[in-house]
Amino acid sequence: QSLENFRHQIDEIDDEIISLLASRMKLADKIGEYKKRNNISILQTKRWSEILEKNIEKGGKLDLSDEFMTSLYKAIHQESINRQHKLMHPK
Repeated sequence: QSLENFRHQIDEIDDEIISLLASRMKLADKIGEYKKRNNISILQTKRWSEILEKNIEKGGKLDLSDEFMTSLYKAIHQESINRQHKLMHPK
């Protein structure tokens, strides 16, 4: 296979990743709406720890470093928090 073919495959996977992230953020918005209706704080540290631990373990089994998985999920989590904060505290 050619370099161009590999790059095309990466582009397709990137499109899928972005689509999945958008779907995840829509769910985070729904969670934010639920939390607002039920007066639940945005940050749920126990749940965050479970998500991070579980996904670091899954990533490790697929040869993805703990550092990468931590960085990735911190970014995803922060975006979820930001979106929920906007929902719960509109300007």
